[in-house]
Amino acid sequence: MTIDDEVRDLLVKQRLHELEMAYCRGVDRRDRDLIASIYFEDAVEEHGSMHSGPVSEFLDWAFDTFLPQFEIVAHYVLNEWYQVDGDRAEGETHRISYHRPKGGGDQRFAACRTFNRYECRNGVWKIAHRAVVRDWIVDAPLDLGLLGGSFEFPMSRSDGSDASYAQLSMFGRGPLAS
Repeated sequence: MTIDDEVRDLLVKQRLHELEMAYCRGVDRRDRDLIASIYFEDAVEEHGSMHSGPVSEFLDWAFDTFLPQFEIVAHYVLNEWYQVDGDRAEGETHRISYHRPKGGGDQRFAACRTFNRYECRNGVWKIAHRAVVRDWIVDAPLDLGLLGGSFEFPMSRSDGSDASYAQLSMFGRGPLAS
């Protein structure tokens, strides 16, 4: 492998990382256009027993059925490992997610791994197929009192009113730039 090949692979891996970050931000800020932009239109999402099929149907389910149950969700990417072979790549990502339900109840912490197949079509890298497996899940009582006092910060929002849009002018809503 030449140095040019190694540099190309590093740039591809950086792009794959950006796709994963965009997925998390899109879910957490409920930016459907951002999430749609990281998948090819013919992509498949296997999200356990909750959804398995075309990504367009996954987005309908996620935004119309699943996410409206929660006041806030937050996704954190941990380990990432990518392998690149020309215009194809595969990646395994580990993530932890947090879900705070609307109207009270237990908060949920969960860990999963995603197995992603990426492709480069017409010079653009996107997700062609994603499968998700659960590693663990825990429910815990919610104590909103912990969010105030000496630990108080502005609260995250799950929409366009989140502080990140006011603080970070380069992070608008909508599709990920190619």
